[in-house]
Amino acid sequence: MLHATTSALCYSLAAEHAGCTPALGAPYNDVVAFVARQRARLATALRVPLLLATLAFALAPCARGRAPFHRLPPAERARRIAAWRGARLAPLRDLVRFYESLTVYALHARLGPEPPTGPPAPGLP
Repeated sequence: MLHATTSALCYSLAAEHAGCTPALGAPYNDVVAFVARQRARLATALRVPLLLATLAFALAPCARGRAPFHRLPPAERARRIAAWRGARLAPLRDLVRFYESLTVYALHARLGPEPPTGPPAPGLP
């Protein structure tokens, strides 16, 4: 369930941030793999609570008789993410922020290094 939830979260967040840029379109398997690797690299003191929070996120819809997060339709997933993003409890917001930050980073890494814009910094050619 952890992998399915991570995948559903990454796909939902990536689709939200991809816009109309073809290079940022689905599939997002590379994004999911990156996020999972980064989560696995966390210290145990951070990784375990994050895994528990992710499972709570996955199962939260079940409390209201709905399917787990990864089985919800995209529109319902977006509503769940928005609800946790705007939650009163900081840990709920932080969970979404963790996954969103890594997803956006991995997504935009597909574009490669951007050439600098504007004038060079003082002292640089």
